[in-house]
Amino acid sequence: MKILATGAAGMLGSSLIPTLVRAGHEVVATDIDLTEPRPWGSTGPVIDHLDVRDRTAVNDAIRAVAPEMVLHLAAETSLELSDADPDHAYLTNTIATKYVALAARRAGVPLTYISTAGVFDGTKAAAYTEFDKPNPVNLYGASKYEGELLVSELVEEHYIIRAGWMVGGGPGKDHKFVSRIMDQLAAGADTIHAVTDKFGTPTYAPDFARCFLQLIDSGVWGLYHMACGGEGSRYDVAEHLLRVLGRDDVTLVGVDSEFFAEEFSSVRPRSEIMRNLVLDLQGMNVMRDWPTALAEYLQTQYADLCSAERVA
Repeated sequence: MKILATGAAGMLGSSLIPTLVRAGHEVVATDIDLTEPRPWGSTGPVIDHLDVRDRTAVNDAIRAVAPEMVLHLAAETSLELSDADPDHAYLTNTIATKYVALAARRAGVPLTYISTAGVFDGTKAAAYTEFDKPNPVNLYGASKYEGELLVSELVEEHYIIRAGWMVGGGPGKDHKFVSRIMDQLAAGADTIHAVTDKFGTPTYAPDFARCFLQLIDSGVWGLYHMACGGEGSRYDVAEHLLRVLGRDDVTLVGVDSEFFAEEFSSVRPRSEIMRNLVLDLQGMNVMRDWPTALAEYLQTQYADLCSAERVA
């Protein structure tokens, strides 16, 4: 299958694009960031420039490439930036998605849109499923949810896939929670603070890529959750991380969200825990439990930060 991918230079794209290529798909990768034109190495495509906020450029790209599917990864993922500049958030996450959806519809090709657990308000006691109604509590979640609605309205054959707390990419590409801890350890920190009042479902990018590959080959269109199995707080993730690395020399301190309020001022849902219910019901859920996936990530990408005893 020939696939045009937007936002390919990000963390998820760095796993998805090479997985698709290895499976025999032809991928035309695009992004506005051309700092690293081939982040996956010499075997993958070179990233072409495409700003999805430019309606004409989107139309021209899809017309020129003539893909059999469009994979829309491009997004503004910063909650703080989205809240500080709502126009930017809605332009990047909602209006740009409309441009991509309309161009895909005109070309008569399916569209895959990557969304987020952040569309929920976090008040549910149990894990969110695809049958729960979103109710975003910040601009990021709201702009992504509006994108979902546009895709479902404008493109008949579509996948809308919600990911959880993304993990992956390795040093230099991963800028999320796990990477922040690893950066602190690399800098010699002997104390790590992690919040105990925010809960979610880590989503390992390579596992997501494998599950995604199976899904797009199925032709079973619709809305999906695609996160690793299990749940936990940020503290739980940090605790498992230190255990895997054998870092008994580091003290983990549990705090509430107010501890990071100055740095992370945006409202975040208490819970972003998701269950891949539709994948489960269709017998298509191949996502591993998050502790297993996180251990693999740490041991392959951050082996240099393991304790000397663990390495030996």
